[in-house]
Amino acid sequence: ERRAAYLQVFLDSLEQVHAPDTRIALWQVEVHAKDELQLTGMLGSPEAHAAIGAYLEQQGWAHNNELDLLTGSEGQRINALVNNSVMHLRREASSKSEMVSQALLGSPVNVLKEKDGKYLVQVADGYLGWVNTAEVHLLGASELERYQSAGKLVYAEQSGFSYSTASKNSLPVSDLVRGNILVVEGQEGAFYKVAYPDGREAYVDSSEILGAGEVFFHPATGEDLVQTALPYHGIPYLWGGASSKMLDCSGLVSNVFFMNGMQMPRDADMQSKVGRVVSTQWDTTGLVAGDLLFFGRKASAARSEAVTHVAIYMGDADFIHAAGYLERVSINSMDSTQAHFIEAYPEIFLRATRVVGEEDITPLLIFENAFYRAIIDNSPW
Repeated sequence: ERRAAYLQVFLDSLEQVHAPDTRIALWQVEVHAKDELQLTGMLGSPEAHAAIGAYLEQQGWAHNNELDLLTGSEGQRINALVNNSVMHLRREASSKSEMVSQALLGSPVNVLKEKDGKYLVQVADGYLGWVNTAEVHLLGASELERYQSAGKLVYAEQSGFSYSTASKNSLPVSDLVRGNILVVEGQEGAFYKVAYPDGREAYVDSSEILGAGEVFFHPATGEDLVQTALPYHGIPYLWGGASSKMLDCSGLVSNVFFMNGMQMPRDADMQSKVGRVVSTQWDTTGLVAGDLLFFGRKASAARSEAVTHVAIYMGDADFIHAAGYLERVSINSMDSTQAHFIEAYPEIFLRATRVVGEEDITPLLIFENAFYRAIIDNSPW
């Protein structure tokens, strides 16, 4: 069907403009050629949706446009909060589908669609995925306003629990992981009384938490990044993992930067595009602690570059990373004289970048993130 072919070419060109990366831009558009053209699926760009409608009218083709434009609640950048310590994002609306990422308790979410007991959501790093409906708490405008102005705490230990009373001998309310956000309601002895997005109340050891302002407005240094990363040593590797329970290479970087006031992109190839390139050849000269090292396939005449791994540089040729083949977060070296040297890594080194201290990192700051701005009070606390 020639009309369908012409329409597909037009749609492909629109996708390149409005959804070049479907990990973070919603674009699931299908064309069916019957007696009339039929479009089904969903997309997240109002401009693209309008352009498709205008194109079809201009061509004068008989058609049935059933495309859903999904942008979330009108007038709200976010409309829900994560309600579990760790929430799994899956590629499809099925618990059997691949886990593509995770999001943490109390973090802001934009719910786009409900299907078969699942929500299609977008999280603060832009990632899209399907989650169980019970894993998020929906927010109306007034509740969002109250959450924004409420005092918040961030859990700082690698893992732990909240409790039903101000005692670690009491029944746990839930587990907690680093980066979980809770509303503070008061203090009782050595514990803070906290509230979950769905209203559950609990108590958390005050020595295990930070005020949210200490995280959201933290002026980080490269050495801060290294010190934040060290407690992850030995944490198991999990493809798609982005929590201190289990994580992948870019999940480690995202966790470490979040606890230092920055919301990094989710995947290694995305992370390689922020910050300033320090070196494209392996050499410790000019590198400082906290720089990011990227590995993968170098570009050639036949193939484009493929960034497949990221690590945090520690100094003296050492780096900390979550490597799938090692199955855990490990410290390794680029120095062939060291016992923890990995032979393959110098050959696949692509570049080193520096984020902390650079002038163009403002979009990465948590308090500048469009999602987090919706839950952060205007005055730092």
